[in-house]
Parts: sequence; structure tokens; C-alpha cells
Amino acid sequence: MSKVKVTILFSTYNGEKTLPTMLDALCASTLPKEVWKIVAVDNNSSDNTAAVLNSYKERLPLEVYFEPKQGKQHALTLGFRHLEGELVILTDDDVIPAPDWIEQFLALADEQPQFAIFGGLITPEWEEKPAPWLMKYGHLGILYALNDDLPEGPISAALISGPNSAFRRSILGPGYIVHDGLGPDATVAQFPMGEDTAFALRLEKNGARAFHSRHPRVRHIVRQGYLDEGWVLRRGERYGMGLVIVRPDLFESKTKIAGLPVGSALRWLLMAPASVAVKRFPLSGVRFRLLWAQSVRQGILRQFLKQRSATNKTIYSQVGTK
Repeated sequence: MSKVKVTILFSTYNGEKTLPTMLDALCASTLPKEVWKIVAVDNNSSDNTAAVLNSYKERLPLEVYFEPKQGKQHALTLGFRHLEGELVILTDDDVIPAPDWIEQFLALADEQPQFAIFGGLITPEWEEKPAPWLMKYGHLGILYALNDDLPEGPISAALISGPNSAFRRSILGPGYIVHDGLGPDATVAQFPMGEDTAFALRLEKNGARAFHSRHPRVRHIVRQGYLDEGWVLRRGERYGMGLVIVRPDLFESKTKIAGLPVGSALRWLLMAPASVAVKRFPLSGVRFRLLWAQSVRQGILRQFLKQRSATNKTIYSQVGTK
């Protein structure tokens, strides 16, 4: 009979640079290795990810699987077939867990029996010091999943962050079920983000309650390139795309023409000239806030256009088969 109490599950795509730091931290875990295991899914990496993972098999209770179909959702769906224990910790390949990380989640689950979804503290591990404008005006939770400002206690599942979350296995169901096309996918330049939120919200809708604690701690590695304004604004567009899928209630009452929310479209059109002009100015809070808002609007419109195109294709396909 298996002694495993906890499965740590994550997917990785070209994670060779951060995986050694993450896995070294897990090697320092204070919990006996016979009561937990790691399920790592290589999502068709093209670098040395597979070699890095395999090199830790003798030091960690690590199982490595390969998912050729690109997309985090598909990788975690494969991982769900190999879960053991009462608790599942979902995380990413770029975190540095504290030595007592797993123990703290187990203790939290015991202390809060009425809750089934758990979130832990996420602080930054900056590769480079961020610019003042980014620290002051950037949405650090959206950008880097940081949650140092989140108080301990019951929370909405919408505030659960993927790099540091745990779930009672009894509530999970058959797989990592989220909206198709949501989440990281190396085959597309811009994808709608929010798959972790969508997953937690689905479980909450089914009756599970969420609780946040500051005791299960990880540091999230923030790569140097993720501090660049261009990357940040592309993240804003992904966030806008994801809002359309994860929070459709925000748009249900909005007036739409040709499938597009009129308010978002008009604001985007009105601000387009200003956005072009402000890019000539030095980096500043005013510049960033204007460009961020425009990027989010662009993402919202992009996703609505994408969905309209998919609907039209379905209609044409149905007409063609009659």
C-alpha cells in the first residue's frame, strides 16, 4: 500500500534554466521522501529539460512523463493520471520552495478541514532589480503571481495563484479541466492566460472553498526579460484575452456590435493615437498606465474576434454538411 500523502504536479516547457534551482530546493525538503512524490510533465521541450529532470531521479521521488501535444492543459491532464495521496500541490517550474513547504500544506489541510483549495505565499526572486515605475505601477499579481499583500484567511478561488496552490484530491474529478485554448501554449505567440484561475473557480462553483495561508512559501523566479516593458505589455494583452474566458460575466451585459463589446472597442479606438504618441516619451508611471490599459483592451477585443471567427467557422461547417 502506498505511503504517499502528497503529489507535487507541474508541467515544464524548455525549463532547463530554472529547473535545477527548483529541484535543488525540493531536495532540501524536511518531509520524509517516502510520503510525497513529484510528477513532472515535459511538454515537448526542445532544450535539455528532459536531461535535467532525469538527473534528479536518484535524489527525489520524481516521476517524469512526456506530453507531445503543446499546451499546459494537455500536460497537466497527463499528469492527473499519476496522482497519489490526499493532497495535490500544483506549481510551476520556476519556483524555489521553502524546506517546510510540503509540510506546511499538509498542516494547513489538517487545520482547515472545511476548505479544499489552498493558496500559499509567493514572493519574488528577481534576477535583476525591477525599475521603480514597474514596482510602483505594475500589477505584480497579474504579472508575476506575487501575493504578498493577500491576507491570511478564506478567499475567493479567483485569488488562487498557480505557482503555489494545493487541492484535496477528493474534489479534483477526472482531470485538469479548463476552457480549451486557455493557458501557456508554445505554438502561439499570444494566448489567453488564466488557466489556474479557471481551474480553481470551477472547483469553487462545485462547492469547494478556498483558504490562503502565508506559511507554505515559495519564491517565484522572475527572469530578467520579464521586466522589459514590451514583455509586460504583452502580458497585459494575454490578461485581457483571458478575462473574456475566465470572467464572461464581466461582458454579458455589455452592448455588442458584430460580437464586439462597444465600450471596449470605442475606448481602444479613441486611445490608439495617444498610445502611439506616448511611446515616444521616457518610461514613467503615466506612460505605463496608459499603455497597460490599452494592452488589456486589445486583448479583450482580440479574444472576442477570435471567438467570433470560431463561431463563424462552425456555422459555415454546419451549413456545408446539410
